Amino acid sequence: MLKIRISGKESELRQVARKVGTNDIKRFKRNNGKTTFALDVQISLQDFLQNMDLSDSKQYNCNAQEIQTELEDLLHEMDDSK
Repeated sequence: MLKIRISGKESELRQVARKVGTNDIKRFKRNNGKTTFALDVQISLQDFLQNMDLSDSKQYNCNAQEIQTELEDLLHEMDDSK
């Protein structure tokens, strides 16, 4: 499982939270007095890869197939180490 932390405005995170089915928005107080909001989401690597839109990979100067292969290899290594 991948754990992804999404940060942003509280109103934006509430919309995301409804889609993911959680209400656990964390509130962090920074040293400068500002408040930051974050939402932790867990997703399997397979779901992440299936939902990831790598069709614009040319824009990022990367090879989508190579990224997917490397992530899948990493998943297999993690499974083997259990």
